[in-house]
Amino acid sequence: MIAYDPFDATAAADPYPLYDALRDDEPVFYAPETGTYVLSRYDDVSWALNDTDTLSSDAMRGVLLGHPTGSGMQTLPRADAIGNLVSVDPPDHSALRRIVNRGFTPKRMGEWHDRIDETVRELLAPFASAATFDVVAAVAAPLPVRMITELVGAKAEDADNFRTWADAMTSIMSGSARLTGPSQEAMMAMLMLANDLGMRIDERQADPRDDLLSTLVRAQGEEVLSREEAVGFAALLLFAGTETSTNLIGNATAALVDRPELLERLQSEPSHLGAVIEETLRWESPVQYVFRRARRDFKLHGVAVPVDSTITLLLGAANRDPRRWGDDAADFDSDRDTSGHVAFGFGPHFCLGAALARSETTSALTHLLPMLTGAKLADGGVDWVDSMQFRGRRRLELVR
Repeated sequence: MIAYDPFDATAAADPYPLYDALRDDEPVFYAPETGTYVLSRYDDVSWALNDTDTLSSDAMRGVLLGHPTGSGMQTLPRADAIGNLVSVDPPDHSALRRIVNRGFTPKRMGEWHDRIDETVRELLAPFASAATFDVVAAVAAPLPVRMITELVGAKAEDADNFRTWADAMTSIMSGSARLTGPSQEAMMAMLMLANDLGMRIDERQADPRDDLLSTLVRAQGEEVLSREEAVGFAALLLFAGTETSTNLIGNATAALVDRPELLERLQSEPSHLGAVIEETLRWESPVQYVFRRARRDFKLHGVAVPVDSTITLLLGAANRDPRRWGDDAADFDSDRDTSGHVAFGFGPHFCLGAALARSETTSALTHLLPMLTGAKLADGGVDWVDSMQFRGRRRLELVR
């Protein structure tokens, strides 16, 4: 009998055998511990991501912040606003997304390329000759938070605070916090983040700048976002924009260290790096699942799903479904056609920060490549993120 709980982190180090069983034996699995229906096949997940008439994203609001009674999360000021962009459906979502997209245009992302490159060089310089180094601590964790700090128009010295606050949000979303409630330290960090972002948004109202917070303030002026929602979205961006990129950089680095022949190929064929990143997204997706709510009764694979049910969409399982990717779906193959992977979602809720995550990862790996030649994983050098929802390393220590 299959046992699956999306909030249980015990299988986080290797969830893939469980995914195989779900896809093969129970493609619509009811998890009684959480009362959710779990979809694991590629066709079902991609349909669910795209069909906003049948499935609503408003399930994300409760799940993002749903914790045990008495955990203290209720003390966060309007914490439900944090889920705003990921938990509304068209047409409201379309209006909100048009506003926020102004901060993530291809032109704007292109302007950030040189700044990302400069930051990567700065972060890796102290480790150029190091016999051992932790890829996550050196570049995968600090790079995204530095970029998000600048994107919202904060000062460089604020990056450490932003990192602490992003870690607090990760802690609140972790497997252990789902069972015991978040720590008081994480709670206080979230309160500090909300207050800090609120003050910054108030400053932008008086003195607009060319940054993302000013874009959110303009959205307030167009009555698309309230002040609390603007704070909530900025907090969500800090969390999602750092956690996804950190995991992607670490996952791609680990894949390369395990494949010296691929490292060698990249030395002579650097243009292949983009394919490596896309295969990493498919093979080891940084976000493993998202949630939806049934707008109506529907039936799938003979299973009746009632209206208002919560649906877990296993992105990580869909991205390894042999029905879509072939019999070698569990293998890392950077020459495969990865178009259609759902690592960044699909349809109306395609990840807003996908271009930024790809750019950060491309720059980080480009500068890491010379440091990875001959590198091996240190004994006990990996600590995994304490979550079934996020697939990544908290530590990735290499020996050269």
